[in-house]
Amino acid sequence: MTKQFLITRPRHDKETSYLHSFSKAIVGIVRENKNIHLTELEGEKANRENFELAMHSSHSTLAYLNGHGDEKTVFGHNDAPILDDDNIKLAREKIICALACSSLVKLGPLAIEEGAKAYLGYRDEFMLVGDPSKSAVPDKDKNAAPFRKVCHMLINSLVSGEPAGEAIKKTKAEYKRLIRSYGTSEDDPFGDAPAIGLALSWDLLGLDMVGDQNTTF
Repeated sequence: MTKQFLITRPRHDKETSYLHSFSKAIVGIVRENKNIHLTELEGEKANRENFELAMHSSHSTLAYLNGHGDEKTVFGHNDAPILDDDNIKLAREKIICALACSSLVKLGPLAIEEGAKAYLGYRDEFMLVGDPSKSAVPDKDKNAAPFRKVCHMLINSLVSGEPAGEAIKKTKAEYKRLIRSYGTSEDDPFGDAPAIGLALSWDLLGLDMVGDQNTTF
């Protein structure tokens, strides 16, 4: 049976442009996998109507949501809500992975109450450190590289069929490795390493999941 993978990739401000960049590699990986059907909602297509239609019609088993968020909501294009308590029932029997600030606090547990297999995300703001001179081209921002790496590790672990709990464990281990690296970097002419290390430490504390740790995609 073909697996269903849904990804939202809004790109309407600096923050979502970085998240859009972070998810580029995983889109390429999924497109090359003949056993996975990709539904990509990019830019202005990452809206509530398209999201609900995709969740209804494709029975997506893994939904990767990129965008702004709060404790009860994940947002799409132009910060319009795409997943909240009014449509969280669409998460039933699915794995949700949200790169969105704070949505794990209330929306995650509500998703599990509605029958989701697992909800992976952050309990607080997702922080990243970028190079202001590269903000228009996030792909080339070396400061953002460690944040890109951990985001890719989490979702790629899920796409590869690893249990949700193991994906969280591996990503946390990578956070710790990167924190040690950036906390002691000697090759840092602009003094960004301490800020990068601090942001990585913050994100490490916020990353978590609710639901079945043994569930797989």
